[in-house]
Amino acid sequence: MPAVRKTVAVLGASGYAGGELARILRGHGGVEVVALQSESSPGKPLRDAFPDWTGEERFSDKNPEQIAALQPDLVFFATSEGIAKRLAPLFTKSKLVDLSRDWRGEWRYGLPEMYRGEIATSDAIANPGCYATACLLAAWPLVKEGLVERAVFDGKSGYSGAGRKPNERNDPKVLLDNLMPYHLANHAHVAEIERALGMMVHFTPHVVPAFRGLIVTAHLFVRGEGDFRELYEEAYRNEPVIRVQEKIPDFRDVRGTDRAVLGGFESDRRGRLVVISAIDNLGKGAAGQAVQNMNLLLGFPETRGLRL
Repeated sequence: MPAVRKTVAVLGASGYAGGELARILRGHGGVEVVALQSESSPGKPLRDAFPDWTGEERFSDKNPEQIAALQPDLVFFATSEGIAKRLAPLFTKSKLVDLSRDWRGEWRYGLPEMYRGEIATSDAIANPGCYATACLLAAWPLVKEGLVERAVFDGKSGYSGAGRKPNERNDPKVLLDNLMPYHLANHAHVAEIERALGMMVHFTPHVVPAFRGLIVTAHLFVRGEGDFRELYEEAYRNEPVIRVQEKIPDFRDVRGTDRAVLGGFESDRRGRLVVISAIDNLGKGAAGQAVQNMNLLLGFPETRGLRL
């Protein structure tokens, strides 16, 4: 464990993922947050953006160039698309974790359960998307054994995944007693799922009338027969944030946490295994996974600060 506190900064701290990062980092104990930057709220109290925030912390009034001059040990980009691509070159002295999709496919992909060793020796990490995280955790134990012929993923997420900028996918009035499919065949996370698994997949997301939480129903068309749950239990036996259970998980198993829960494991006579993968889209799907990656990058115990 590092002997001294490491310095970190969060860019885009007034968004949902940025606020979740601020909450986790405040309880981490091994880091000093030198800047919570927000283009829209410089100098304003965090409670203006997060009414349930307790404390007097304010968003930094420093711009990204001034934050780069502080040379923090690590910088999180919890920013909208395009900003990390533009600002990352400023931070030549810092390790970087990007929660947007700007650097996926270029920086080291930050799913610890698949790439832990490579993450720990990297300088820049592309945090996986929330849907991609749930899909990969549901399929990886069988894919790595060559047992999956085809994978179909059906995803449902709380509306915080659509960000703060008002649109119909994050409008509680539109979502009341409703369920909204979108990007039916061309969601951005498909490419990163296929890149990680090395195979073609099918995926369709939906928004549900809940603020946070994410469920993926994975339909895995498998070779052979057997108790596939045992393969998952073995694959994730030593994974600190993954729980494998027989019970079908739901939002209540993960909401407000940084863990992932896998369950279900029912098969039919057509070679289809159904696995349910549940995460909090703001936790393991975003900020929790980013802190998990930070811990690996900075030499902390992997689960330090996480809500498990």
